[in-house]
Amino acid sequence: MTPVYLDHIVILLPYKAVFSPPRWLTDNFTVIPGGRHAGGQTENKLVVFQDGSYIELIAFVDDDPKYRVGHRWGDKEDGITDFALSSQGNADDNSEVLKSRLEKAALGLKYESPAIGGRTREDAQVLKWEVTVPKPPARRGETPFFCHDITARGLRVPFSKESNSHPSGAYGVAGLKIYVPKERVRDLLKAYEGILDSKDISPDASLGRFEVGSLHLVEGHGKIILDVQDSMEAGQQRLVAEKGVLLSDLLIGVTGPLNESGRTIKFDVEYESE
Repeated sequence: MTPVYLDHIVILLPYKAVFSPPRWLTDNFTVIPGGRHAGGQTENKLVVFQDGSYIELIAFVDDDPKYRVGHRWGDKEDGITDFALSSQGNADDNSEVLKSRLEKAALGLKYESPAIGGRTREDAQVLKWEVTVPKPPARRGETPFFCHDITARGLRVPFSKESNSHPSGAYGVAGLKIYVPKERVRDLLKAYEGILDSKDISPDASLGRFEVGSLHLVEGHGKIILDVQDSMEAGQQRLVAEKGVLLSDLLIGVTGPLNESGRTIKFDVEYESE
């Protein structure tokens, strides 16, 4: 399996919040058109970064509950929902090496065979890709899925100065935390080592920290940090107990002077109903 990189992060929002973005989005980020996915259940818009990653703002069409039926995120609440990796290789080759590596780890974690997905852009351009998702009982968001393009990636992720320049100076994802039950941490650390072909760099045995590359290098900026850990705060513990996994603390790297979080800002997924 060739080196992997962060492809995108999925954030589920109400339909109105995607298609009439709230000010917390537009004040900080350039939001560009996406399209409707094959099957007609969901639509999206994108926030594309200089490092090649992007945030997918996705909603079930008209917030109609019927579109949730049978969808892999149909039981998810609004918020950070999932995240995808990719590689320079194709989906089949990636899948075979991933399968072999996870079998050696003997953890029971398996991935489905690559499946074709797609969407139609607002300009009627049809896009196609292949996704490789974890098999149940793995929870969505507990481990990443993979996305490999069939049509040109530039059609799915428009990459230009206009699309990836942001009012906040954002250049890419800097970090994401994956909160899971304490008893799941050890197995997931081993799983992530296999998925990423990367060693845990955290000195703390109760916390897994992994570096993930990006498609495009941005001068002066490092790798993306994924933390896998149990939750410490009471509110997070409650959510993890209810959902089994919580994706949170999405940090976006920004250029410019240091702030209280260094050169990062938190992508706040809260929204206001209007």
